[in-house]
Amino acid sequence: MARRPASAHLSRVLSSLREILGPRDRVFQDLLLEQAHLAEQAMDLLYRYLQQPTQDLGQAIGALEERGDRILSDIQRALREALVTPLGGSDINYLGNALDDLLDQFEDMVTEDLALEAAGVGESSYGDVHFGEVLDALHSACNLVPEAMEALLQRPAQAEAKIAQLRERYQDGKRAYSLAYAAIMAGRDDEGSARTKNRLRWLRQHLRRIEKLANAMAGILANS
Repeated sequence: MARRPASAHLSRVLSSLREILGPRDRVFQDLLLEQAHLAEQAMDLLYRYLQQPTQDLGQAIGALEERGDRILSDIQRALREALVTPLGGSDINYLGNALDDLLDQFEDMVTEDLALEAAGVGESSYGDVHFGEVLDALHSACNLVPEAMEALLQRPAQAEAKIAQLRERYQDGKRAYSLAYAAIMAGRDDEGSARTKNRLRWLRQHLRRIEKLANAMAGILANS
């Protein structure tokens, strides 16, 4: 009996492997994308919270953070059980932790802000336009996170442009932060509200998490 060409045999083996490993690849993609969407949703809630703080919004952000913790646990468990992963295991773990850190910070910011309110630290009249620009840049960046993650995992040819957009939002926020901080130092925040200044500090930390996430994505893309 004639033997099949080696190339045909290899093709059948690769096809079988794709059928076996494909669903496992999607497990990691689905978990990371779900986590990215949680970050987007939490930022939407934080945006609303900073316009009109309420306990309900704070609790909703906390619920998303808890869900994010469960997803991170699922990612780490799946990594321990996987024989093959769509990206390097350390890359998947890093992305999961970077998104989880962002969710943690959103919750920490609101918890601290509500504590300041309970302690009688009220709002100030500080309304420098650059403060709003920092918030808008962060909001826009978080809305881009799911798109950038999806491109990285499913459409690598489009990922570079999405990551570049994410970095642009970070830079916009960084510039606005510098101007807002300068306004505080120049004394234009007459009431000197510790609460407003604390919010600005937290927003800067969130932007740094966005930078960390964008850099991680760019590194993974460059090595893929």
